[in-house]
Amino acid sequence: MPDLDAADAKLHWDLSRYAYRDEPDAQQAVEATGLAWGRFFNSGGSTQGFTCSDGSRTILAFRGSEEDPIDWIKNAQFGPTPGELGGQVHSGHHGALSEAWDDVRSDVESAGLPVSTTGHSLGAALATLAAARPSEPNVTVDTVFTYGQPRTGKSDFQRAYNDRLGDNPFRFVNHIDLVTRVPLLTQGYRHIGRRMYFNEQGAFTPDASTWVVARDDLTYRLRHFGRIQAIGIDPHLQPAYSARVGSL
Repeated sequence: MPDLDAADAKLHWDLSRYAYRDEPDAQQAVEATGLAWGRFFNSGGSTQGFTCSDGSRTILAFRGSEEDPIDWIKNAQFGPTPGELGGQVHSGHHGALSEAWDDVRSDVESAGLPVSTTGHSLGAALATLAAARPSEPNVTVDTVFTYGQPRTGKSDFQRAYNDRLGDNPFRFVNHIDLVTRVPLLTQGYRHIGRRMYFNEQGAFTPDASTWVVARDDLTYRLRHFGRIQAIGIDPHLQPAYSARVGSL
């Protein structure tokens, strides 16, 4: 199992943040990191992001939802659809990626480099699905870094995804982040990859177990029962992830 590269996790978090910006600002920020700018894409709908490269891989960064995180409860109502790797995936996520995939695919296939994908919130779901799409024999997936990712597919997708990508997906979760809890387990959705977990105090546990997360969750919710904090909106926001990932 490969170790987490903290510097790479921080780089991908920065790129996830830049994906929220307009093209000129995003390009300037990316080039300031020393990466080569590729293409900005905006479907005119819910999908925006860019491609860039460090010379050894093509990196795809996707923008997250710009709506209030509470709207993710509504997103949980989307039904599944046959999608990536032959599995059942969230129809909203699948459709949002498809809106921009032709532009993304052209950059990936023309470069012929390994691919790394990243995003926050909705962008994390798109990054997960994008890593399952390259089909050219000369294109492999290097890593997947996601932050505040919603559940993206059902059990058949989870199994196929983990079989293909193994230990490469790093899925960062900040404490009781609301968005990481939807769609619901009772709807059949499952997470993929390795859980990189920050607790309430910001202590980091790589490959955190379900038991550790459930214990922290219960303790916190009992202490804040009936309060707005127990919903888990603030832990999902960009400043919260910036603080946590920046501490690695």
